[in-house]
Amino acid sequence: MRIPTALGQLPPVIAYFQFALICLFFGSNFILMSRASRWFGPVEIGLGRVFGAAILLAIVWIVAERSRRLRPRDLRNIALVAVIANAYPYAAQPTLIASFGAHSFFGMTVAFTPLLTILVSIPVLGIHPTWRQIIGVIGGLGFIGMLLNAGALQGITVGMLAMAVTVPLSYALGNTWLRRTLRDADPTPMSVAMLMISSLTLAPLALAPGLSTTLGIGPPTPRTDFAIAAAALGALGALGTGACVWMFVRLVQSHGPLFAGMVTYVVPVMAILWGLADGETITSQQLIAVSGILSMVALVQAPTQKHTAEESGEWSPDPLTADA
Repeated sequence: MRIPTALGQLPPVIAYFQFALICLFFGSNFILMSRASRWFGPVEIGLGRVFGAAILLAIVWIVAERSRRLRPRDLRNIALVAVIANAYPYAAQPTLIASFGAHSFFGMTVAFTPLLTILVSIPVLGIHPTWRQIIGVIGGLGFIGMLLNAGALQGITVGMLAMAVTVPLSYALGNTWLRRTLRDADPTPMSVAMLMISSLTLAPLALAPGLSTTLGIGPPTPRTDFAIAAAALGALGALGTGACVWMFVRLVQSHGPLFAGMVTYVVPVMAILWGLADGETITSQQLIAVSGILSMVALVQAPTQKHTAEESGEWSPDPLTADA
């Protein structure tokens, strides 16, 4: 998508402040999902998250960017990305956290996204990685295996580990399809449409507690700490999703994808810090694996001629890449 030039360059202080807020909010999403799961079921959490974010971004669209419009021909692809990269992962993450409880571990898996995006881009976009990127992806997959093994040693089942990998994979699939089909779509109305479609996708399950319970994704029994859970869900939707998406797109438009994309490095660290603060056990193998994954991400994301073109304003990245 073309980067709008009307927004101009954010002052450095504001840009770094927004970057810090994005890292804080995204990195806090996992403990917020853990707290919300004390009362709400996984699908209810996913619905509350996408609907809250949709309302916030719709207000931004109406107040500040009402001249931007969606093209009807984009709706089919927007719906596909919404289901793959919003509805599914936003319900899957709280399912994993509610089942096992180690929110920091599942926060670490965000680091998989850039490496999986490289792999998915080969068949979807026809992009062939450089030798440096191939080395980085292979090395990253090795460290991913190490992190998954660390999870297995903590008692996480093979099925749950496989599901954990599908979350960043869904982001990678959504990102690449967005890149392929929605480059020219305006980001704010597109984000609102994606989140509203995700809400409509999750609503039938969330509003049918008997069905969600049958599928094993119902609310906890007994439900506890309603006030804490409701506050966590509100923050997860408005701040951890809506505000973060809006600030991330603004940061990309002003300072380019490389600067904004650095949140990929910070989000897993924030998740680990929240885990430590919450009394979770963080093993040395997990720390080594996350460090290795992030080093491989740095290798594959090192500036290239393509990135130089992006930074000059020719193309924008996909706003879902850093999603948590």
